[in-house]
Amino acid sequence: MRSAVLNASVVKFDCGDSPVTITLSSTIAVPTDRNIVIDGGGKITLDGGGRTRLLSVDRENFRTSHVGLTLQHITLVNGKAVGTRYVPPSTSNASCSYGWADGGGGALYVRDSVLHAIDVTFLHNGAESPGPDVAGGAIYAVASLDVTVVGSTFDGNTGSNGGAIGLLQSDGRLVNDAFENNAASGTGANYVGGAATGCSGVAQANQGGSGGNGGAVSIDGGSDGAQLVCGATFSNNTANAFGGALFRTADSAPRETTFDRTLFEANRAKSGGALYVQNAKPLVIVGSTFAANSAIGAGAADLVGDALNVTNTTFANNLATLGIGGALQLSGSDASGFIRNATFTGNQSTGGPGYFSAAIAGGLDFPITNTVFANNLTRDAGSPMQCWFSAGAGSADVQWPLKRPIGGLTDTPCVTGVRFVDPQLGVLAANGGPTPTVAPASTSPLRSTGTNCPATDQRGVARNTAHCTIGAVE
Repeated sequence: MRSAVLNASVVKFDCGDSPVTITLSSTIAVPTDRNIVIDGGGKITLDGGGRTRLLSVDRENFRTSHVGLTLQHITLVNGKAVGTRYVPPSTSNASCSYGWADGGGGALYVRDSVLHAIDVTFLHNGAESPGPDVAGGAIYAVASLDVTVVGSTFDGNTGSNGGAIGLLQSDGRLVNDAFENNAASGTGANYVGGAATGCSGVAQANQGGSGGNGGAVSIDGGSDGAQLVCGATFSNNTANAFGGALFRTADSAPRETTFDRTLFEANRAKSGGALYVQNAKPLVIVGSTFAANSAIGAGAADLVGDALNVTNTTFANNLATLGIGGALQLSGSDASGFIRNATFTGNQSTGGPGYFSAAIAGGLDFPITNTVFANNLTRDAGSPMQCWFSAGAGSADVQWPLKRPIGGLTDTPCVTGVRFVDPQLGVLAANGGPTPTVAPASTSPLRSTGTNCPATDQRGVARNTAHCTIGAVE
């Protein structure tokens, strides 16, 4: 195989009709002077034995190359990226970063190269951990213009950040992929200054934290462009810091981030059970579902400095265990954002007194329309149960219940002019379309009371745009 990769542009396998596993004792360096296709035909597994990275495509330049590797119909297992420099913990300041300075990309490392992965399965690959900047248990892409992963599966991969995929200064498109049981195993996140002032750091001075961001995917950098996740499923991924499923921060200018028809289910983190996204303008979330994600705070998503564009999306049964924001926690949201035809139901903040806002915590500085807040509950008798201390603007919104179950006080309205009425919602279920939804009963007061509605609902079913059903489901 190694010889074929070095000498051919298309590599296929002639190993008979039965599945074959090829064990690699060292990394195959893919040439960077041409486009190369490696096609496993659905029968080939490359196995690193838990000792070696499987493939690398490594150019020295920064975001210049338009050629690279297409990897398709193949399985990559037990790859292991081995670090070369380890910084021990500081004996004088526990906040200082420590761990590995390198060792990302357990199965595949890419730098300044195009990567297209199609129908690839990544199992039990690992990057080094801990380390503030080490990422990508399966794939680590650095300074690359196009990383496109389609119809692929990531299961049981681990790394300090980005248990499955780490993108640094790289543009990513993740389409129809499944991420399950991946873990960001570092701790303390990654920051500069503050308690880490004076630290020698791992990659830079004054660096604190040692990873743990993005249980499945971590995206970092100031030179990358728009990021797209479409038709993906994230389930049972974990992060020790931010973003149980996915972490993204744009370091300089705002960047567009889009989640389209994507399911986030049962992911866990310290903050942002499914997502942590910072400086995304716009942050587009459409036709998606966040269900049963959990975190200490921000059960579904921790969103910082974003311009939210949320349409036809369901937030159901997410949990903040000892913090605010059972579903969303917002900080510094841009006034250009909006939430339109969303359903918030069954989210909780369960920590007791001092822990509140079971649906949305943070200032609602943008309009919320055609949205239902139903039975998002807390155990705090004196603070807003479902939303924030001051109501947001908007129209055609519904909230229930009127009274807080603990203490009996009237709850703070999420939106000015909101109707307090039982929306008669069902349970999260497969009601058609690509993601599960919560449908209203036939007698629900949500029906035909929304205005200026999207053309379709979360399932893709046509709406009456003048008089639609409030919430994500028509």
